[in-house]
Amino acid sequence: MSDPNALTADQTTTAGANASVDHGLLWLDGDLRVVGHNATYQQLMELDGELETFIGRPFQELLRSLQQRGEFVDGEVERYLSDHLPILRNRESFKVERVRPNGVALSISAVPLPGGGYVYVYHDVSETRRLRELQRRSAKASVIAMANLAEHRDADTGIHVLRVARLVGQTARKLMMLGKFRAVIDEEFIERAATASILHDIGKITTPDHILLKTGELSATERQTIQEHTTIGARLIRQAKLTMGDNPYLDMGAEIALTHHEWFDGGGYPHSLAGAEISLAGRICTVADVFDALTSHRPYKTPWTAQQALHRIQEKSGSQFDPAVVAAFVEVIKERETACLFPWDDAMSVGNPRIDEQHRILIDTVNQLAGVGSLHNHYAVAMIIDELLVYAAFHFDFEEKLMSSADFPHFDEHQRMHQEFVRWVEDFRDDFIAYGKKALGEPVLAFLKDWLKQHIFEEDQRYRPFVEKLAI
Repeated sequence: MSDPNALTADQTTTAGANASVDHGLLWLDGDLRVVGHNATYQQLMELDGELETFIGRPFQELLRSLQQRGEFVDGEVERYLSDHLPILRNRESFKVERVRPNGVALSISAVPLPGGGYVYVYHDVSETRRLRELQRRSAKASVIAMANLAEHRDADTGIHVLRVARLVGQTARKLMMLGKFRAVIDEEFIERAATASILHDIGKITTPDHILLKTGELSATERQTIQEHTTIGARLIRQAKLTMGDNPYLDMGAEIALTHHEWFDGGGYPHSLAGAEISLAGRICTVADVFDALTSHRPYKTPWTAQQALHRIQEKSGSQFDPAVVAAFVEVIKERETACLFPWDDAMSVGNPRIDEQHRILIDTVNQLAGVGSLHNHYAVAMIIDELLVYAAFHFDFEEKLMSSADFPHFDEHQRMHQEFVRWVEDFRDDFIAYGKKALGEPVLAFLKDWLKQHIFEEDQRYRPFVEKLAI
């Protein structure tokens, strides 16, 4: 440790009692100036001897120096200081977790010392994080696999469940930022609700095709049959939980499956619940589900614009939807509309409405990665990357079948381009999971923008003469 005489005896004793030599230690005095550190902190942060120059200087200067050398993304230090300096000045403790640019995950605790000042304790939790991420992704893969059983007959839904999951997570986060439902919403709730919402329509696996895909108005009996997907879905999820054991995703998934068609005023189904009787996750999923259904292609309807769908949701605020959730959702969509890395232009049309619609969705998905709100949240970005990967694969499969039917002469070349892009996104996803938000930046966004331009403006225009003559 540097300059041990700068610390009082009780500070040194307290630090020793709170951490072993495996932990990095950084001491601050009552004015939040750096007064000491141990060798493990220096090793964890790869600072060598340069840390000595910060002894006696404000902690903020150390953080900003670390940012200049690439330790933090732009704006991260400012957000950290804004969030945590008031806590430090009030002599409160807190704990955070972050991933260094080299992929090392650190659990960081700040603990006030009896004689004044603070000790920061840094612990390498990379392996714990890796196992936790593996468990989380396994749980997500499981619920997606279950949901796909219900979605596979209606290919037009594409990745409806992943789009809904993203909107659920973004809306829950916006509610937290607005200070709503403080007793319920935290980071764990946001992640869990987003993943669990993937299961909202699992009960449709039992709905007959002639009802699920019907283009005309449903009879009273048919309507009753399709409404049963809520109770059936909840039952299927609970049965799965009996086999899998304790699983919070399935618990919340059953809640959402059962309540996502309940109305805020009690006019929904299956149990005519109202207000807070409906789970918060269910109330959030209801708005996200309706919005995505309205703006997506279905066998019985053309997609609405985002503004048309948003207007309908606002009309139903207080009746079908929770007003607080609607207000947050409106903010989410407004922010989404400002994320425009690569705007759609009618000149991009390839002469096939279905492909054009898929290109718009692909563009919108990539645009979300440029959204300021998403760049600063690891889980939100991971959700969008998953969505991009799955939707790209869905789109490519649809496009390749169309090209094959049209006897497109460059089919093999085009297919290889698709496969290379999927591999690139898979590699990027793996790096992002390993290294956190540092893996996302301007080079990645520039690559995606250039790829979209080449794919839609150049490569896909080559097959236009061949597919225009095909029936849709």
